[in-house]
Amino acid sequence: MSDTNLPVIIAGAGPCGLVAARSLQRAGVPFVIYDRASASRLCSNAGSGIDMAPCAVNILEHELQVGRAGLDRAMRPYEYMHMIDAEGKTLKTYRFQDLKYKVTDSRSFGFANRSDLQHALLEELGLKDKDGNIRDYSPEDETVLHCGVAVTSYENHPGYVEVKLSNGTSIRGSALLACDGIHSAIREHMYQDIDDPFNYCGQVAWWGKTTVEKGSTLDDELSKMAKENNMEDGNVSLAMVGTRKKPGVFFSCEVAENTHAWVYVLKDKNPPAANASNDLTRRGGIALTGEEKQKEMHKVVSSSPDVVRAIMTHASVDDVTRAGFFDRANQSVSYVDGRVALLGDAAHPQSPMMGQGANMAIVDGFVAATRISVAMDSENETTIEQALLAFDCDTRRKDNTAVIKKSRRYGRWSTTKNRFVGGVVRASFKYAPASLMLNELISGDKSNRKFVASMKKDMEANGF
Repeated sequence: MSDTNLPVIIAGAGPCGLVAARSLQRAGVPFVIYDRASASRLCSNAGSGIDMAPCAVNILEHELQVGRAGLDRAMRPYEYMHMIDAEGKTLKTYRFQDLKYKVTDSRSFGFANRSDLQHALLEELGLKDKDGNIRDYSPEDETVLHCGVAVTSYENHPGYVEVKLSNGTSIRGSALLACDGIHSAIREHMYQDIDDPFNYCGQVAWWGKTTVEKGSTLDDELSKMAKENNMEDGNVSLAMVGTRKKPGVFFSCEVAENTHAWVYVLKDKNPPAANASNDLTRRGGIALTGEEKQKEMHKVVSSSPDVVRAIMTHASVDDVTRAGFFDRANQSVSYVDGRVALLGDAAHPQSPMMGQGANMAIVDGFVAATRISVAMDSENETTIEQALLAFDCDTRRKDNTAVIKKSRRYGRWSTTKNRFVGGVVRASFKYAPASLMLNELISGDKSNRKFVASMKKDMEANGF
């Protein structure tokens, strides 16, 4: 069987995998998606708010033509970012809406609710029924989503890759794209014969989502903050920077009407288990349940400013996750083995301190799928293996490593007990202009732009 008649197998239906699928769909390339999560858990809304940098937004809006209504539901602009210290004192209010910075012709720089972004992509792929439910199995389709089934291993062959699934069956594909996250089973199989350890970044985080009830203590605190700082006419994000006596960092943004996604990060020398729960929708972290876990969270926020404490303690305990920040110790490994490629967190996991993980995953999904599509449509001798080797370029790996190392530094600096370093961090937030802060927020996107530009240059050179 020709590899052009076999589907591209995608492991993982997060933003990375769904972007890859949409890229293939627009090129007319068959694909099939497998995700270990059930359909009901696939778009788990466990508090994941993600920054959306220009390159990823341009891919979603223009390259993949994701509907405006879906993106509007998923994304919100950064209009105000209110900075406070651990005592509750105001450091600065960044008024981003005054900059009128656009990442596309019609969209300002902002953030997305991961769950809503998945739903927007599923709708474009035709993988939701008329009632809005995920269509996770349609035998008559060649391009289907199978939930509750994971890719466990693979074997390369001339002209195809054979993939084994968790249900005991196997499938042949023209390629396998591993979008299965930081605890990738495909990466584990790819590097089963070498030591490929995680690297603990030195921080533990609690994250979740909180619904703001009208008239509640939290509603009062947020309204008071907005009024006192002239932020009543826009979307407000809150950031807290710790002190030597109260180290740590907190961030919250309103990802949907009256719904805040938030994270609280503290330094911790004792690394937790990298995959304590085997729940990939929580990056292997533990959902806080039971009285002991509630006590743990209340202890964490007991000395925090009122507004921070209100946001965290009003969250449903089932919507709070505790997890350590991990990346990979070995940054030099190849992302590709024959017809198999590691994408996103499967290739280059990182702490969220740079806000680039989801953006890099979206770009990976687009570039890998586009290169495969071009290889299948080419009249020359370009092969899928060669297309994936072009994806696995030294420049991308070098740029990824630079972003990962910068994320590690940001994590150390933001949770430090060092008086000098902490003072510099707080001063930078207090005195930096909004334009400088915005440029820093999107600084990691430079590598994504280079990666896409390199692919398009190759396509033009080959007449596409």
